[in-house]
Amino acid sequence: MARARKKKNNKDKAMPDLTPMIDVTFQLLIFFILVTRFKVEERNHQVQLPKDEGLQQQASVPKEQITIYCNWDPDQKANNYVVAIDARGRKPVDQSFATLEQLVIFPGDSNDAIFSKKKLYGQIFDNVVAAAESYISNSGAKIEKLEISFAVNAMEGATSGTAPWMFVSLAIDAAAQVNKNRAASGLEELSVTFKFADSLGSYSQ
Repeated sequence: MARARKKKNNKDKAMPDLTPMIDVTFQLLIFFILVTRFKVEERNHQVQLPKDEGLQQQASVPKEQITIYCNWDPDQKANNYVVAIDARGRKPVDQSFATLEQLVIFPGDSNDAIFSKKKLYGQIFDNVVAAAESYISNSGAKIEKLEISFAVNAMEGATSGTAPWMFVSLAIDAAAQVNKNRAASGLEELSVTFKFADSLGSYSQ
């Protein structure tokens, strides 16, 4: 009997009192809840709102094209050049008038005649290039294309007749020079196309 009581007493002594540990556990839990700081990434959600930069930007420059008109007169058998940027108005190229006989080199022409025709061709060429570049720079427009029109009446198109190839080729050479000058200045070259008709009709000074 005494042995059984002794065994029971030993068992009671082996059980610790857990009440203080529970209190400490709750106190630690409350402590960590109060002092723990969350990372910035977890609590700071940044929202990218649209900026008002669009209101301060200047209006985009309209894209347009410049046209070199071969203004051929079948009655006089002569041509002069006109430049235009869309509907801004057409401007005649100064000192660009020439007859076909003044530019075409015929068999049997003297050296002086050949020299004179080449010189006139060069002068008209320079004037067309200068007029096109001046119109582009003064217009304030963003030019994306250079067109060459060689119909007698732009409204009727090719059915009204076309300028002789001599004058068309001069306009092509001038367009190529404009692009060459743009490339040398670090500007984007313009695409060159032919235009047979538009709403401007025939040109008269």
